[in-house]
Amino acid sequence: MKVLYYTNKDIDDWDLIPNIIKKYGDTVLIHTERFDLDFIVKNKIEFIVSDRSRYLISADIIRFLEKKIVNLHPSFLPWNKGYHPNYWSIKEGTPHGVTMHFIDENIDTGDIIAQTRLYYGDYDTLRSTYDQLRRAMVGLFYVFWGDIRTGKMTGVSQKKGSGSLHYKADFNKKFEGLENGWDTLIKDII
Repeated sequence: MKVLYYTNKDIDDWDLIPNIIKKYGDTVLIHTERFDLDFIVKNKIEFIVSDRSRYLISADIIRFLEKKIVNLHPSFLPWNKGYHPNYWSIKEGTPHGVTMHFIDENIDTGDIIAQTRLYYGDYDTLRSTYDQLRRAMVGLFYVFWGDIRTGKMTGVSQKKGSGSLHYKADFNKKFEGLENGWDTLIKDII
């Protein structure tokens, strides 16, 4: 199978997820920029794994690869859909965790494939909690990718209108006020 790993150019662990995919004998094409359906067809992409990508996937691609596009999201959906969910789970006191879900035409509302819940201490920081989320996400992907790629996991619907959604502008306003940035302690956010 040919899998598109859709990520962003600024991450430093871009090889973790592709290496898991390759263990199943699949070919991986790594991509960081916007693409269209012609790109998918031309490159014979059969599955997409979205991991911290900066761009949404268009509706025509979602329909073309129905139930063959998964997103790795660092929140315990349905809470904190959208941008920097880790911050919002701390700020709003919602569950912390990671979720793998199928991508649909809305933001982080697709059927949930698998989740892991996490717990933090007051002396954790935004940075340390993000690192914990990342390890949990890679672990979750490692455990379930084999069944996802073969269609054995179909996901469970999220209740429409449940949880929360945050946009980039919401986070940027809050983040500017954090004196220690990513090293801000959780107890200073709550």
